[in-house]
Amino acid sequence: MTLEDLQHIFEYQIEEGTEKLYFMLTDGDDHPLIQRHPADDLAGLLPMLDSFQYTGHNVMPRFTK
Repeated sequence: MTLEDLQHIFEYQIEEGTEKLYFMLTDGDDHPLIQRHPADDLAGLLPMLDSFQYTGHNVMPRFTK
């Protein structure tokens, strides 16, 4: 995943003015976790999401391991 990918994935939240981006992480069969991350630090999300695959939007972006 690249910085450009994240800009596209979180485009709506960024345009909306969200200060803390929100997204869902699912690792196996465990319950999904809702995470928040500062919108002005997209590059900081790259290492966190490195082992996850983007699986689309429902209400929020979802990533699965």
